[in-house]
Amino acid sequence: MNFRLKALIITHSFFIFFASAQELKNGNFTEKIDGISINYTIKGNGPVMFAGHPNSGKTGYELTLQPLEKNFTMVYYDSRGTGKSAVPKNVEDYSLEKSVLEIEELRKKLNVDKIWFFGHSDQSGIAILYSLEHPNHVEGMILMGTSLIASPEKVYNRKKESENKRIKESEWFSQVVKDWDYMYTHKTEKAPDGRDLSEVPLKWWCYNEESSQKVIPIMKEISKAGRRKPVNGQLPQQEKELKYYYNQQKRFSEIKTKTLILNGKSDTNNLPEFAEQLHKTLPNSKLVLIEKAGHFPWVEDAAESFAEIDKWLKEN
Repeated sequence: MNFRLKALIITHSFFIFFASAQELKNGNFTEKIDGISINYTIKGNGPVMFAGHPNSGKTGYELTLQPLEKNFTMVYYDSRGTGKSAVPKNVEDYSLEKSVLEIEELRKKLNVDKIWFFGHSDQSGIAILYSLEHPNHVEGMILMGTSLIASPEKVYNRKKESENKRIKESEWFSQVVKDWDYMYTHKTEKAPDGRDLSEVPLKWWCYNEESSQKVIPIMKEISKAGRRKPVNGQLPQQEKELKYYYNQQKRFSEIKTKTLILNGKSDTNNLPEFAEQLHKTLPNSKLVLIEKAGHFPWVEDAAESFAEIDKWLKEN
């Protein structure tokens, strides 16, 4: 057998071994990650993409991201204290640093060199922090419901200003805010005219009534599965987490990971101008705004959102 043929056989054998190491078996699994039992589900084929959320786990993404399973091996995971994953012993183990460590340890357990992220809302921040700390292990990010955050002392004022802006733009949203104020003031879920107000807090995050009715059933399933559980009656101090994240933002321009930022144009928590700030900060990013969506664009307008994702993937 000549040298060239031997070399081809060795190369081919190595490629098969490497490819098989990247292939993950579909199913539901539990692993000890950082000393905590973490539950995750694997579906689909292709490059590995992580999807989860520090407060709501994996259920919402399992129910809504099936189109991505055609191109990616989706690893839907329940972050510590959510869904079927165990609760940490100390509330400090809910920190952002621990959320990043959780992903890194799970990546190692799965024996995957590079991963993708689908990051929504708080998870988009964790995906960015992971990319900052482990740039060589991230292939790309799809981020939704995100933006640069305001300084801790300005967070409330920015949210109020954003809310007022949407009130002027949407009569429907204006009524949602009035209903929520009434709920809070009178400690009731019934309006004076008998309307059920229990879903109003969820509607605040959405574009309109029609889109909210796509989101609400998913949120109910998330609640059934289990959101983040307290540790000895405690949850992390939000102010401390905001301050840490705000300080880390100063380094975001270092991130070279290819990134799609896909936001709803009517995301009250992340108005377009703030999403634009994040886009300008991440040097290898693209910003797309979905016209008829709020905080959950891939649910509120699935056709448009996944079409934009497919377009971006083809470009990259």
